[in-house]
Amino acid sequence: MIFASALDDRRTITDNLRPFADRVAGRSVLIIGMARSGLAAARMLSDAKARVFVSEAKDRSAVATQVASLEQNRIAFETGGHTMRGLDNADFVVVSPGVLSANPLVASARQRGLPIFSELEVAYWLTVGTVLSVTGSNGKTTTTAWLGAIYQSAGKSSEVGGNIGRAFSEFAANLTAADRAILEVSTFQLECIQDFCPHVGSLLNLSPDHLDRHGTYEEYIRLKFRLFENQTPADAAILNADDSMLVQWDKDRPTGRARRWWFSATGRVSPGVWLDGALLRFDTGKTSGVIPGSNNLIPPGEHNRMNAAAAVAMALADGLTPDEISSGLQSFRGVEHRLEHVADVNSISFVNDSKATNPDAVAKAIVSFDRPLVILMGGLDKGTDFGVLAPELKKRARALVFTGKAAPKLEVELGTEIPYRTVPRFDDAFAAATEIAQPGDIVLLSPGCASFDQFDNYEHRGRVFKQLVLDFAREAQES
Repeated sequence: MIFASALDDRRTITDNLRPFADRVAGRSVLIIGMARSGLAAARMLSDAKARVFVSEAKDRSAVATQVASLEQNRIAFETGGHTMRGLDNADFVVVSPGVLSANPLVASARQRGLPIFSELEVAYWLTVGTVLSVTGSNGKTTTTAWLGAIYQSAGKSSEVGGNIGRAFSEFAANLTAADRAILEVSTFQLECIQDFCPHVGSLLNLSPDHLDRHGTYEEYIRLKFRLFENQTPADAAILNADDSMLVQWDKDRPTGRARRWWFSATGRVSPGVWLDGALLRFDTGKTSGVIPGSNNLIPPGEHNRMNAAAAVAMALADGLTPDEISSGLQSFRGVEHRLEHVADVNSISFVNDSKATNPDAVAKAIVSFDRPLVILMGGLDKGTDFGVLAPELKKRARALVFTGKAAPKLEVELGTEIPYRTVPRFDDAFAAATEIAQPGDIVLLSPGCASFDQFDNYEHRGRVFKQLVLDFAREAQES
């Protein structure tokens, strides 16, 4: 490693110094990938006096906006393929989350012994703000956004980003010691950390995901637990007491030195937060009680009440009071692309759950409704087992519509159990779902797959779905 780990002698934020700024100024940095996080890292590191070079495989025309930004900031780059130009003089490499380990520049960097860091890691070097981070197989986006709403409503200075919204690098260097960075983080980002350390970190749940990238479930879990590895006794790790795999892994392989907090739907935990009927109760080890207004949550489903419990536990662990938490907890309305009600047309409800990119997320969506479902599924398979959905689908689904590259696998694993139709193109699949649905039904986009076979990302897929709903509604009015 080019940089010794600072686990035991990290500067505290009270020093009002960026913890590892000396790692950046005057260094030569290769950034692989010109997407949102790569571009943000390039600008941040350039502002911190690093010599930055960005390498992008896509043609210049496909990344014209990013190129314009780099040119404006006088940052060197290449497009249309990777060369050794940026690697030859690099002190370290920064990779975007979507860059695979098989990337030729990544492989060459490893062969040369160059350190490879995620954008999340290098942004942490340049912040003095306090970091709160959320990871897990499902619920990350909702919990992160909910926590952000709590802090905003409480009048606490904070920024929300990471794996959602804005990249950490967009705002990390601008935070003060009093500010909070509330971040959703993924295994793709945790793969390449060294010193990244959230003051409060939460692991919501575990289910098989991204096995196409990480190879085994065990490796995926190991990467999730990296969230805690640099924590000290002054930090807090928030864990789901009801997830047996998570609890056992933490027991067998304890990571970091943080105090454990818990959240649960099944009974009292301490320190932590648990569901009691419609209420959220808490016990910090010093005080206990009910979170005011916790019986007035807007997003549907018990899984969302668990997301709320995790967010509350994080806020309590960071020192917020129950009264400070209450307003944002109640006012939060959910996030785009996660069980998002789009419209009712001809007595059929349309719900956008494009964020559901694995079977466990689909399972949580299915049990959130008590009306017949026509579910639009498919996309790019991530190596997961769809068969686990069959029991609940048989109870609740009128029909399934399969689309995208995963359709043949979905047919094999679910088609023998539930009526289905396969339609390759997404817009035609939507049309098929509207033909099948009856008044009183819900047409639910809950793909269970990645989006990259037909879309840029799950947000793009969700926006297309919503536009199709609006077009369908307009046609219904005109007919």
